Parts: sequence; C-alpha cells; structure tokens
Amino acid sequence: MKGMTSRTADLLKDYQKRKEDIAFAKSQDKMVSPLEIINQKIEVLDDVCVIHGEPLRQLLGYKACIVCQRENIKRQEEKEAAIAAERYQKRITYGRLEKDSLVMDKTILQSRFSNFVVKDQHNKETLVKAQELANRYLNGEKFNAVFSGNPGAGKSFLAMAILQEVNEKSDPWRSCLFLPIDEFLLEIRNTFGHNDESNKENEKSMIDRVSDVDLMVLDDLGAETGFIGTDKRASDFTQRVLYNLMNKRQDKSTIITTNLDNKARAAMYDGKVLSRIYNGALNNSIKFNSERDHRLEGWDNF
Repeated sequence: MKGMTSRTADLLKDYQKRKEDIAFAKSQDKMVSPLEIINQKIEVLDDVCVIHGEPLRQLLGYKACIVCQRENIKRQEEKEAAIAAERYQKRITYGRLEKDSLVMDKTILQSRFSNFVVKDQHNKETLVKAQELANRYLNGEKFNAVFSGNPGAGKSFLAMAILQEVNEKSDPWRSCLFLPIDEFLLEIRNTFGHNDESNKENEKSMIDRVSDVDLMVLDDLGAETGFIGTDKRASDFTQRVLYNLMNKRQDKSTIITTNLDNKARAAMYDGKVLSRIYNGALNNSIKFNSERDHRLEGWDNF
C-alpha cells in the first residue's frame, strides 16, 4: 500500500495477528471429545433388537443394541464383584487355619485322614468316628467334642485332620482354627504391662479375635497347669480366659483335646468352665485308649 508509513504497517500486522489468535481460541472452544467424535460416526439403523425392540446402532460395521450392551456390562461388573467377594470370603475363612493357628510344630498342619496310621482295631474305629464328626460338621451341625486319652494317642492329629477336612470341603467356606491352650494363654500374658499406643492387643481383644471362628480346636487342655498327675488347680487367669472364650462360642463348634480324664478335669476346672466345654459334647466325644505314646515306640532297647 503506497504511502503507508512503517508505523501504520506495524499496527495492521498486530491487528491481523489478534484476529488470528481470537479465531484460534474460538476453534479450541469448539473442539469435541473422542466420545463425541465416535457418537457422530454411529449410525442408527432401521433394524431393531429382537429382545428390546431398540433400534440397532452401527459403528465400523459392527451392529449392536445399546440396551443389550448395557446389560452385558452390568452382568460383567456383577460377575467381577462376585469373584472379588468370594476371594475376600475365602481369605477370611479358608485362609485362617494356616495364617492364624498357633502351631509350634508345623508338621501338624499336614495331618489328614489319609495319612493317619492305623495299627489296630481301636485306631481304625477312632479314625471312623473322627471322619463321622467331620461329615457332620460339613453338613452344618454345630456341637462340641472332647478327645481324651494318653499322650501320643493321636488326639491332636485327628483333631487337625477334621479341621483340614472341613476347611477344604466346606461350601460355603467355614473358618477353622487350631489353638494350643498353653500357647494362647502365653500370647495373652505377653500383652500384660504394655500400655504403649502401638500395642492395641489385650486379653479381651485376643479372645474376641479368635472366638468367632466356625470350628476351633482347643488343644491339650490341662497342659497349661503342669504335668499329668498334678493336683494343681487351674489359675484364676486360666479359668477366666477359658470361661470367656467358651461363653462366646455357645453357637459355634469346638473340639477340645486333653490328656486328663473326667475326674482330673473336674478337680482342675470350675464347673462353669466345664459346663461350657461339655455343652452338647457327650455323644460326640472320642476316648483314645492307646496305652503307649506312639512317639516313644522303638525306644525300649535304648
């Protein structure tokens, strides 16, 4: 443009740039999302869904009913939620036997009916009785049982075998726990005198934590008091813990193993404790009549 001064030319250039910036900004406001682009490419067909009567949509050659697709997505989400819920339920039931049991001798976890050694007719009858108890637990019955007899007769083995059977075959899952009484009492004692905020466990919380399992073995009743034949009476602490634990388990199933006969148990424990242990147990208990501890076999010549 003839006669235009340098100053005027600069102003025109600046004005033109501003127009371009404004136009670009407006174009950004009009940008659409990828989903909007897809929706713009979806074609509504004349064909309808035979299930819902909804017009079919077509995208990239694929035809589908929107309602069917939504229902498929909902079913998939429900399926994934059910799988997640089952995994959680399995973790808090099936997983407790190995995770939470107080087992000093880890080989006891290998106890199964299939590897119980039958040496005589009494062993065979004892095994059959234990299998019958396991089947009744699997069928949903709730009752206590007492396994009594000499040390090394197989009481703890068959009690654990019952736990393993119920733990593996229950439908729905049931929680199982193996709890040696002396070890459990020691765990509680170890919380005494700890008042720091980091230690939240106490006698009540530990009893509450284990009392809710569906099937529990309380192993070796009497071992917490001393050797067989002792005339000691269980301490007030032991009586209190056993009473509170069994009282909370009145609607659960508990197997108690012990080397003590009924007379010794009556002398050692309060009647209120024994009444809760014996609740429904009379016709479900097993007397192990082995005279020798199988763990001592073969040592006569040494």
